[in-house]
Amino acid sequence: MHIAILSRNKSLYSMRRLRQEAKNAAIRCDVINPLSCQLLITPHAKQTTGVLVGNTLLKAYDAIVPRIGTSITDYGLAVVKHFELQDLVIVNHSQAIAQSRNKMLCLQKLSQAGLLVPATVLTRSNRGLKTAVECVQGLPVVLKVLQGTQGIGVMLVNTPISVGSVLDTLRTLNQDVLIQQFIAEGQARDFRVFVVGKQVIAAMMRTAARGEFRSNIHRGAEGKIVQLPRGHETLAIRATQVLGLEIAGVDIMESRQGPMVIEVNSSPGFEGIEKATGINVAQKIIHHIQELVKQKKRKSRRR
Repeated sequence: MHIAILSRNKSLYSMRRLRQEAKNAAIRCDVINPLSCQLLITPHAKQTTGVLVGNTLLKAYDAIVPRIGTSITDYGLAVVKHFELQDLVIVNHSQAIAQSRNKMLCLQKLSQAGLLVPATVLTRSNRGLKTAVECVQGLPVVLKVLQGTQGIGVMLVNTPISVGSVLDTLRTLNQDVLIQQFIAEGQARDFRVFVVGKQVIAAMMRTAARGEFRSNIHRGAEGKIVQLPRGHETLAIRATQVLGLEIAGVDIMESRQGPMVIEVNSSPGFEGIEKATGINVAQKIIHHIQELVKQKKRKSRRR
């Protein structure tokens, strides 16, 4: 079996672990920088699409694993889509990544499917700001840019003047902003649930560092292994299915209304959760990819 991981940085913890587990499973694993890919479309019937890296036309892989960073979302998704045209196993697909990467689109899909999410208003204007804040149950509110990761672009704002000031600043940066309900009862703590396929393979509770409201590990939060309630597990799996993801990190927060899906990450890091739980997340991902490839080959033989 021969797979490729799309990533700009092969030295990241998650990349090193995936490559090691692929090697342990006797799988050839290449790491390809998506920005190095040139996408080829030809009029020839035998080969209508291809991907060039330098002067080399890439040969077919059994599976592609996108690990696309937010800074290259548009080009990265075009690369993923091009591999999809070659009818390969893709973990995750471009549409699923796009839906999860855009925070508003993600919440729209989840809400439409009946999943509990925070009250949210998408805005680019200060007009009707008072009403928007009231719609998300009043101050304080959480402000988020549409695309961000590891807690970047997430702010807790306590006064009307601060809300207007932050929105003014973000508008000058051409940013659309989410005004979101602040879950006071769940502040500084959430569950990170790691889903592979249709199973929760690991879960931890993240507690924010002192003086911080964001519970991201990259912001200094502490992760501890937790026995996930059955309802939370069902919610996490359902969220990934709604978005069409094979691999995802689902962030769930406790609220008075019940467990809420806060965000879904299509390229979740797993250094924190491996260390917190002792679970070999990378191995489970590689095993899942192997199973998907086997299933595809079995279907091809039946045709």
